[in-house]
Amino acid sequence: MGLRRGGMNTLLTSLILVATAAQTAVCCSVCKDQVLRCHTCVAAGEEECDRQGSSPCPQYADACSTITGPNTVMKSCSYKSFCDRDHHDNPGVMMECCFTEACNGPKAHRHRGSPNTAMALRACPALLVGALLTLLVTSRL
Repeated sequence: MGLRRGGMNTLLTSLILVATAAQTAVCCSVCKDQVLRCHTCVAAGEEECDRQGSSPCPQYADACSTITGPNTVMKSCSYKSFCDRDHHDNPGVMMECCFTEACNGPKAHRHRGSPNTAMALRACPALLVGALLTLLVTSRL
């Protein structure tokens, strides 16, 4: 009986993994269709820039950037590949990138790094439900 139960547990675990992988593939293709929003502006200072608001980014933009220089602040949609480049050629100009919704806005906590997993789960609730069900079932095996 122990071998039979072990085989059933393995089968159940395999089915859960396949279902979760399929759900993730479908869900992430839906998540990719959602466009990122970033604060967009060109102004003499941060406060003036922040009043200009946010806008949807082009389809493949995956970062928000803030470029500050002498008496100039520019916020826009950007690309991680652009953010990863070395931008130290211009002294007095600083570039920061972030990767979540409106993260370059007023008093935003800016950080370098990869997109936040929590954002992916928030954007795709089915992925969160699938992950929770997987944890529940596997904890009972």
